[in-house]
Amino acid sequence: ATKPDEHGIARFAMACPALPTCGLALAEAERVAPALVAPVAEYLREIGMDGERLSIRMTGCPNGCARPYMGDIGIVGRSKELYALFLGGDWANTRLNELYADAVPAQDLLPTLQPLLRLWRDGRKSRETFGDFCHRVGLAALRERTQAMQADISHQEK
Repeated sequence: ATKPDEHGIARFAMACPALPTCGLALAEAERVAPALVAPVAEYLREIGMDGERLSIRMTGCPNGCARPYMGDIGIVGRSKELYALFLGGDWANTRLNELYADAVPAQDLLPTLQPLLRLWRDGRKSRETFGDFCHRVGLAALRERTQAMQADISHQEK
């Protein structure tokens, strides 16, 4: 038998049916969510965060059928292959997350999340969830820190 934790973050992921099923959908969700969740799980393993709870919720439109506004990470379809990224919800679903980045191309979702997950690993309090970390640090500070990380990487590549 499979243990519940063997399913990793996929256990806590949720996506609405979106395209082509829903007439309100602006972007994919259910069909592309696994292609994001699996690499995020792999990245967490790479940085030593395997086994951490992380909720990713994805919808194909702003109506929020998969409750993207409450997860650690909420991804909301804005138009074909463009998504709004929300961060900072809590596990009790008592706090809404906030808009971190708007109009993120689908292929940039993982690269956008990776530095944030690294910041969580390096700056969290004991057993602090990703959503609680983002809420405590604040999205403006997270944007500044990730931009600084990108600048360092660009400088090192020269």
